[in-house]
Amino acid sequence: MDPTTILPFPGAVSGPVDGDLAEIEAGVALVSMGLATRVRLVGLAHPDAVAGAGLARAQASNVAFALDHGSNGVTAITLGPRTIG
Repeated sequence: MDPTTILPFPGAVSGPVDGDLAEIEAGVALVSMGLATRVRLVGLAHPDAVAGAGLARAQASNVAFALDHGSNGVTAITLGPRTIG
């Protein structure tokens, strides 16, 4: 049996921007812990508003960060792979 990994995901959030940041933090945690190679976040409420803070959190954890504006008007954030820091 594989050991259980406890992930340090944030708890309750107070608004949509905080929710988006919590999603980014969870994705960064998955990649930085080696549990995922990449995480793609779509459907965030305000991806452009949290991009700067999300980039800073990803860089602090040596995780690549990309903000993608699709031709269909959907903005997605891709986290990973891990970078050499």
